Amino acid sequence: MNPLRQLTELGQAVWLDFIRRKMLQDGELARLVKEDGLRGMTSNPSIFQQAIGGSDDYDEQLATILTAEPSTTATRLYEALAIEDIRQAADLLLPVYEGTGGDDGYVSLEVSPYLAHDTEATLEEARRLWAAVDRPNLMVKVPGTAAGVPAIEALTADGININVTLLFALADYEAVAQAYVRGLERCTAPERVASVASFFVSRVDSAVDAQLESLAQGAPGHPKSEAARALLGTTAICNAKLAYRRFEEIFRGDAFAALAARGARPQRVLWASTSTKNPAYRDVLYVEQLIGSDTVNTLPPKTLAAFRDHGEAQETLSEDVQQAAERIAALKILGVDLDAVTDRLQADGVAAFARSFDDLLSAVEHKRRAVLATRVPVMALDLGTAQGHLHRRLQDWQDEGFGRRLWLRDPTVFGTDWAPELVDRLGWLALPDSMRSRVPEITAFADEVRSEGFRHILLLGMGGSSLAPEMFQSVFGNAGSGGERWPALTVLDSTHPRAVESVLDSLDLARTLVVVSSKSGSTLETDSLRRILWQRIERAVQTPGDRSPGMHFAAITDPGSSLGALAKAHGYRHLFESPPDVGGRYSALSPFGLVPAALIGVDIAALLDGARAMALASGPDRSEFDNLSLILAAALVVAHKEGRDKLTLRTSPGLSSLPDWLEQLVAESLGKDGKGILPVAGENAPEAADDRLFIAFSLADEDEPEVPEGAPLLHIGLDDASGLGAELFRWELATAAAGAALGVQPFDQPDVQLAKEMAKQAMAGGGDVADHPPTLTGDAASRRSEVESFLSGGDHLVIQAFLAPTDDVAQEVSRLRELLAKRFGRPVTVGWGPRFLHSTGQLHKGGPERGRYLQLVDQPAVDLPVPGTDFDLARLVRGQADGDAAALRHRNRRVLRADLGADAVAALRSLREVLAEAETAGTAVS
Repeated sequence: MNPLRQLTELGQAVWLDFIRRKMLQDGELARLVKEDGLRGMTSNPSIFQQAIGGSDDYDEQLATILTAEPSTTATRLYEALAIEDIRQAADLLLPVYEGTGGDDGYVSLEVSPYLAHDTEATLEEARRLWAAVDRPNLMVKVPGTAAGVPAIEALTADGININVTLLFALADYEAVAQAYVRGLERCTAPERVASVASFFVSRVDSAVDAQLESLAQGAPGHPKSEAARALLGTTAICNAKLAYRRFEEIFRGDAFAALAARGARPQRVLWASTSTKNPAYRDVLYVEQLIGSDTVNTLPPKTLAAFRDHGEAQETLSEDVQQAAERIAALKILGVDLDAVTDRLQADGVAAFARSFDDLLSAVEHKRRAVLATRVPVMALDLGTAQGHLHRRLQDWQDEGFGRRLWLRDPTVFGTDWAPELVDRLGWLALPDSMRSRVPEITAFADEVRSEGFRHILLLGMGGSSLAPEMFQSVFGNAGSGGERWPALTVLDSTHPRAVESVLDSLDLARTLVVVSSKSGSTLETDSLRRILWQRIERAVQTPGDRSPGMHFAAITDPGSSLGALAKAHGYRHLFESPPDVGGRYSALSPFGLVPAALIGVDIAALLDGARAMALASGPDRSEFDNLSLILAAALVVAHKEGRDKLTLRTSPGLSSLPDWLEQLVAESLGKDGKGILPVAGENAPEAADDRLFIAFSLADEDEPEVPEGAPLLHIGLDDASGLGAELFRWELATAAAGAALGVQPFDQPDVQLAKEMAKQAMAGGGDVADHPPTLTGDAASRRSEVESFLSGGDHLVIQAFLAPTDDVAQEVSRLRELLAKRFGRPVTVGWGPRFLHSTGQLHKGGPERGRYLQLVDQPAVDLPVPGTDFDLARLVRGQADGDAAALRHRNRRVLRADLGADAVAALRSLREVLAEAETAGTAVS
């Protein structure tokens, strides 16, 4: 007789620890039921990973789901595939279920192993899966952890069948059995409920035998232990026999009798992990030695086939129970702590199941991408000596479930100190999906503006409000997808009077739409520019039939801001409100970036599609080793830890404006608490240096940017400009993750506020700013000496140009930068004031104290009063320069000022010539 059928006669049900769609459809499961008396099935993430990733059985269903909804995540795809398998298996086993009166015929589906220590989340998911499968012969698998025990009781009370998994210890079994009993007592129909307690076997022997082997061989200075040798290969079965004895006491005693009278079933013990791990042991050991009534043995296919071939079926569970107890007691005498072993096995089991789930979701994601042929920019990296650390960084993140927790918006991934204020800082994660619903509103507005003959878009904003729009204008220009011309965008983020006049002179204000962009609505620079533009527009539209001034204005701001109220009061053409839980530098894919992009003809839906593709490639169901954004983050972190705390950003021509956006994102997010990464944008390619990581971006039809041969390099290639949306999201997520690893809060900017406060004091003529920084004076020799002394000891130089960034001034500043870089031998960056105050200014004051700050100021030849205030722009820009210098000195930074007078171009040329003469004379900076 078939040994498997003999097990059934002895009261033990045989379940299969495996599932795959093909076996459900080709008759294999039906054959197992008919020939072997199979009475149930179990599944787990590892089994589904093998089934889905290792076959094409599921590709047709995947394609169907993704055709209907391309954004379906890997988690939801897995659930859809698994639920379909579980339903089919349950239907095929329904005759067994009905024929045994509900004792057997079950199929198990596991709740996410990520929830093993979260009672409420386990309850929610178990109930959801129960409803989704909608089969009476489903068992939901719940781990027997401390958090799982109350869930088991509650779910049993709900009438849900539970397969309790990951039980190794007698104490845990006891807790689970009692929870089941309590659940039955609360259940209105206990006769409809079934449950098994999955007690793991072979893993116990693997763990204990390792200790016994050591004792048997004898440690140095200690004799060999024959007692330890005698116990090899016995612990798992002894442990199981004691669990079965406790089962009999609980479910065959008087205490359960009342429930049994109501039709309640005992919670059978299910022997799990029954394949033999040690090749020295009989391959059916954990079947033959664990046979008894009211039990289940779930066998993998290989063990099932082995027992069918040569297994011996006879009652064994009730034999030698006292001897089993004595052997367990003997372990303690030998110094083997079985409780510690089983505790570790459960913890390791939870972690292993989580890793299997990672692998499963990664396999599903690969299938998803293959079906959709989703393209995201390709990243290649060569970190040199830091390459080996990359794996360890990703492994640490995977062990702590970092990617998953970040997407769940768990603020503790950034540290408990900042957790409360970070709850509302993670809205940018949802933008690739949430902004899709706003595309019609934004594009309709852009079409309206274009159709009414507007030729210019003038954006007033600072930092995150201006840098993404400026980048979009540079990358995409003004030709729509059909080649039609759209308005051109000009960003005004300077308060220098000459800069403002230059911009205003270049525009036909009667055909200009002014976009006022500010999260708070109270940014001083933006509000000052708004006041000036309102006055100028009023003057420009006085011809009868002209639009009202308000129809030349639109606003982008947060809900409830002062700018929103002003826009309504002044009759602005449109008010766009942005999600308040998205910070400025993370707002490129919010209305702050998308509205200006649409106004110049950019296909914002395509931008969001790219961002969504990257979000899916970086999502919560991706292994950290397969998460495209976290790989970038890890590269930044490990390079930083090797001393490469400067990113040299290089691009092919079409992406030349991308580094300016990245500069703010990285510098302001990570530059605080004495830490930081310095982005270096717009610099001629330097020689390789031990403090540099090179980042190169290129478009497919352009030459790749120059980088030193052999330097640590991260290269990102975009097929075309539409890939920019993906890249923006990648860098946002990577920067946030890098902040967590570096121990900084990536969403605040405490030192930006310090500079604002000191600027106000400077404009008021008081406070701590009366003591101005050292200023270059005297003859040429003195100036050379001052500069050389100032540069000594720093590891980078920042030119802070509180000047008008007109072409002639910018050219001279660039030449000065090149000269200083050559003289200094270290990175030199340029920030235009007050623009940089809202981007790199945070790093200047909050990052490492190794920078040198050369501040360039002038005396504007023209001035512009700010309507409705008591100050003009010249006073404002000088106050900001004074305030920032004071803030830098307050943070112990070395600052040197060059006051260029009324002719900035001539003064810059003179300063450069003085320094060049010193170089020619062979003077070197120490």
